[in-house]
Amino acid sequence: MTETTEKPCQADRVLDLKGWGCPWVILKAKSWLSRMNAGEILEVISSDAQIQKSFAHVLERTKDKVISIEHDEDCYHVLVKRG
Repeated sequence: MTETTEKPCQADRVLDLKGWGCPWVILKAKSWLSRMNAGEILEVISSDAQIQKSFAHVLERTKDKVISIEHDEDCYHVLVKRG
């Protein structure tokens, strides 16, 4: 049995947008990302299921990258690495 000691990504900043809908979630997140340094990670918390598809699509034209999307009881946690 092999165990990994790799730690999950830790966000440098957290943006809680529960209750907001797309496209506002994406616009606000992009604004925060523009003020972050390359390599930093932003966690976006949203209750809008549309973020799963829309966010990655919008970031295709940038150097920023969605590195994970997790869903819990009432919201989505999206980790985005600044490019």
